[in-house]
Amino acid sequence: MKANIERNQNIIPMRKSVPVNESSERCVISGLLKNFDLLNVMAWPEELFFLEAHKIILQTVRNLHEAGVKTDLFAVMAEMERKGLLSNIGGEHAFMQLHTVFPTGDPGCVAWHHAILVKAARYRRALEAVRKAEENFSRQEGDIAALSLELATAAAQGDTQRKTTKDILEQIVDDLENKEPAEAFSTGLGYLDEVTGGGPKRGELVTIAAPTSGGKSILLVQLALEAIKANKRVVFFSLEMPAAQVLSRILSAMCGFNIRALKYAGHDIRNEKMAKFQRAMATLKAAKIQVESGYSELETIDGALRELTAKGECDIAVVDYIQLVHLRSLSSNETREQHVSEITKRLKALALQLNITVATASQLNDEGKLRESRAIGHHSDHVWMISHTNEGAWIMVNKNREGERGASIPVIMQGSISRFVDRSVK
Repeated sequence: MKANIERNQNIIPMRKSVPVNESSERCVISGLLKNFDLLNVMAWPEELFFLEAHKIILQTVRNLHEAGVKTDLFAVMAEMERKGLLSNIGGEHAFMQLHTVFPTGDPGCVAWHHAILVKAARYRRALEAVRKAEENFSRQEGDIAALSLELATAAAQGDTQRKTTKDILEQIVDDLENKEPAEAFSTGLGYLDEVTGGGPKRGELVTIAAPTSGGKSILLVQLALEAIKANKRVVFFSLEMPAAQVLSRILSAMCGFNIRALKYAGHDIRNEKMAKFQRAMATLKAAKIQVESGYSELETIDGALRELTAKGECDIAVVDYIQLVHLRSLSSNETREQHVSEITKRLKALALQLNITVATASQLNDEGKLRESRAIGHHSDHVWMISHTNEGAWIMVNKNREGERGASIPVIMQGSISRFVDRSVK
């Protein structure tokens, strides 16, 4: 028994394995040292390599290339020697041996090994995220949505090819010459659409700000309705109103009258309006809209959106509104401002990763600024503030990432039917 205990005490725990392919790393570095133009053809993030020596060589090649220095094998070796890095990769002999690993340097073969390294780097990143979360998850704690976001980022790692300045400039020209406008989600307001290039685009986060009862939900409902008209798929997360109330507002906007007033209308008026109501009901039943009113945590919103988008059932997501969203992972030493900042950042990340538009709303504080966090404005692509004066309502475009900002758009808020319309200014 004592002998067994002593043997067990002498057991050295095995190190957890890490996804790595040393052979492909050596082949790719060797090919790169024979053909430096490959820097412009493929993406070369540092995390592509696991071995430190290969990272050092890659960074040296990249630095010389970006500095405009005529790059060759001996220039790379001289630069590493100058910086005292040559010994870190095993010295001159190891460097010259590495150069001969891949005799031809054929770009097609390099690309094949490069793809292997991209896959290994993805799994390393994913595995690291899972291992970090494992301990908390075993206690039924931790942030599942954060892990989901990290895994999605790992899955996309290495997909983007490195582009030269020439490639980027040619893309700009192609976009300018393209007569087909970029897909946008109309607001139903002519001037606002004009200022924003047709409305928010895929990958963008739009935040509508207003004081209490200032029209935030009305404009979000209007965005949803305009998307329905364009045959787009809408997911509406209502944290303030039940689903029936959201749908009632949409129906009122479609009919042009408050549908709840039908209860008290006279016989003739009721019959006249009922026909409009029935047509609107038929249209809405056939529409691609899903209203969720039981969600309040970002983790559940995140999971639902990923699932729906994977099924092709979401083009635009509405979250009404941001101050009502909660994070399970909020620690006791984090402020509410940090909380709201993190929520906004993740909503923007969802828009980018899922290639959808996300529209949300934020309250304004007594000073007329975004409540609780400037980061809301920082992470949003569009910030539209609704204000009310004696002359009427205005929508101010405080942020418009790809266009004019500072525009003040005169509108009329028709609260009873949840709609804004353009207002002419004399």
